Amino acid sequence: MKVLVTGAGGFSGRHLVQYLAENSSLEICCTSLTPRSGEANWFTCDLTERSATAALIEQVAPNRVYHLAGGNSNDYGADYQANVVSTRNLLESIAKTAPRCRVFLAGSSAEYGFVAEEENPVKEDHPLTPMSVYGLTKVYQTYLMKFYCAFHGMDIVMARPFNLLGKGMSDKLFVGRVYQQVDAYRAGRTAKILVGNLQHRRDYIHVEEAVRYYALIMRRGKAGEVYNVGSGVSIRLRDLLQNILEENGLGTDVVEEQAARGTNTFDIKDLVADVSKLKALAAA
Repeated sequence: MKVLVTGAGGFSGRHLVQYLAENSSLEICCTSLTPRSGEANWFTCDLTERSATAALIEQVAPNRVYHLAGGNSNDYGADYQANVVSTRNLLESIAKTAPRCRVFLAGSSAEYGFVAEEENPVKEDHPLTPMSVYGLTKVYQTYLMKFYCAFHGMDIVMARPFNLLGKGMSDKLFVGRVYQQVDAYRAGRTAKILVGNLQHRRDYIHVEEAVRYYALIMRRGKAGEVYNVGSGVSIRLRDLLQNILEENGLGTDVVEEQAARGTNTFDIKDLVADVSKLKALAAA
């Protein structure tokens, strides 16, 4: 069986490719914007280009596609291209060239937007009210799945991951910023690790566990369905920060908290996934 992973050079993509390679006999093909010499199954492709995407699917002829490529700049034009146009091009190409191919899409908990504390844990059928450009474009991606399942009869499943944990993340995210600053502090490039509000609580799941669930959803998920991927519990950011510091032999004395700028009317104090649907899938 031939599997194509888009965004294979990204944080989640790298971990997924490694997991698939270690735990299956699949023929794994990878694609990203960055070329790699000497790797026969590595394809350079800009998925926002329709013809390039069509050529990729025709050349690879995959049985399964994990679509992890995307963007999180919160610039509407950039995120629309990276998350919506790329997904549309990919699904359209598969519908025409490989209609029996099973497709996995990576959504985001950012699709839920504002969630009141009493609405936790959040189920997959919770209203989607995104509060960021990134979340909005991920909602568009969800509706693309629904459209292609209904109109083209395609076999598509979606994970909606909450916060991922692991070293090597983008510094646009809390964990990525902390790890980057820890490295800078240990190298003597900075005197303090700067953080904002640490009182909020979020649902974190290690990336290695998350990609195992991605593979589970690909294997057993029902076409057209969305599955939350999270730990099912939330952790205060202060406690998460302390865990990372301890992991690196540091204490809280190296941290400097900065006051928040302005007031966020839609301040989300706690967000935790209802993972009962995912657990039922694992137990099936």
